[in-house]
Amino acid sequence: MNENNSNTPDKMRHSDEDYHDITIDWSNESFDYRNQLFHQLAAYTGIPVEYQLLIDVQNPYLPTTGFGHLNPGIIKQRVREYDVNKEYAMESLYDGDCYFLTTELMSFHDDPSIFCCFYLLHSDLVNENGCNPDYCHHLGSRLFSNKLSQFIKSEHLQKLLYTRVDRVTSEAARKSEARTFSISFSVP
Repeated sequence: MNENNSNTPDKMRHSDEDYHDITIDWSNESFDYRNQLFHQLAAYTGIPVEYQLLIDVQNPYLPTTGFGHLNPGIIKQRVREYDVNKEYAMESLYDGDCYFLTTELMSFHDDPSIFCCFYLLHSDLVNENGCNPDYCHHLGSRLFSNKLSQFIKSEHLQKLLYTRVDRVTSEAARKSEARTFSISFSVP
């Protein structure tokens, strides 16, 4: 969306719903455009911002076919090379473009949470009559999005993940100690 023409919002949708407006106030310096996108997606999908890792926009009319908006709240300690600057984001979200939404889950071995990655695929990449290599209507449905939201927010699952990270951390420490022990005693 261009700063000069903010009256025409971009739109996104699940495969089984109508379009929903995406509105970005590019001039609002106190509420970063990425945060605006993450909060709108939280309201639309029910997945809290703290579990949203990135938004990847796929637009065939860009010089680069995809770019990401990393969640600044999560990614501070992780690699930021995928993130783009505001000017590029403004160029890529044209006024009135329509996108299909799909979601993917991911986790890190050293973090007990599950995160989601949102993919906004330009409507020209999507076959509205069936799935294609770029987009699956089943994975882009509201039902699938609701299931992922329940999955991510599950307290039972979060407890299991915290246990997994503690176990991995403990195993790594034990292996390191065992390696140190065997090395120190294998030297003649």
